[in-house]
Amino acid sequence: MRVAPALLLLGVALVSTALTEGSSARAASGESRRPFRVRVVVSPSTVKLGERVTYRAFITEGTPGYVRVLPPESGGDLDWGAPRIQGRAPRGEPQRPDARGWYPTFGSMESLAVTVPLQVFRPGLVSVPGLRFQLNDGRGPTEHRLPIARLFVVPVVPPEDSAADLRPLRGPFGAPWWERIPWRLVGAAAGALAAAALVVRRLARRRSRAAPALARPPKDPAFEALEALEALRGLRLPEHDRFAEHAFHLTRILRRFLEATEGTPRPGDSTPELVRHLEAGRLGPADLERLAALLAAWDRVKFARAATTPEEARRAEDAVEELARRRVSVPGKEAA
Repeated sequence: MRVAPALLLLGVALVSTALTEGSSARAASGESRRPFRVRVVVSPSTVKLGERVTYRAFITEGTPGYVRVLPPESGGDLDWGAPRIQGRAPRGEPQRPDARGWYPTFGSMESLAVTVPLQVFRPGLVSVPGLRFQLNDGRGPTEHRLPIARLFVVPVVPPEDSAADLRPLRGPFGAPWWERIPWRLVGAAAGALAAAALVVRRLARRRSRAAPALARPPKDPAFEALEALEALRGLRLPEHDRFAEHAFHLTRILRRFLEATEGTPRPGDSTPELVRHLEAGRLGPADLERLAALLAAWDRVKFARAATTPEEARRAEDAVEELARRRVSVPGKEAA
């Protein structure tokens, strides 16, 4: 019979303990819920009509949970851009959201920053409504709004400026010049000109073929030889001890003269071959012997560097000149 009072006392103690723990938990829960701190800045605070400004919002502190920023509401006189949201952990590391855009709040994050470009198309003092955001502290998401920001918008031309020099209205721009040119007509004209030029060219060719070709009279070989001798004398090669070069030029002049007058020597013949070919020509034995001696002497000077004198070189020039004057009559000069 003494056990019943003891059990009764134990039950009362357990009930009182449960009530005390419940009240303590509710008190602790109430103390852990802290309000969020928000701050909104619009810069610059004074802009021209339609000029871009930057809207910045910061959310700090608050009860641990999750926060998500909702897209801005564009329309009317406000034109919002794409928001950029950055979460920062207590040590400065960037905080990443989950797949639905929720950021863990300030049990593991220090602050949440939102930056949005904004254009206002209403002059005067404009009230910019705060962005919407959602909080979830474990009891379900609740929607909130950031505070209103003030912005003063100046018109491009003030209303009181009645003497403003505004540009007149302009019509549409004309097409560029390459679109205004009738290219078909230009192409047709170019084709006609090309055809006319082709016809004129063909007619000119026919006339040139029909016209008799004017034969150029051949130049006298003796006259050419005497001209070459005068040019060689003007160089004065023997006076400068250039006997081999002088002999080379004399040989060239004499060979060309004999090729043009005798017809038997061939280019490239050696001196003995040249003398044998000349024996079949019109030269007499005395002239042939004299030419053979001159050519042999010039070969010794050219190839063996044989000694000679300016007087001998001048006598060789005179011998070539005498042969040219005697063999062919040159107009304007007396034959020797």
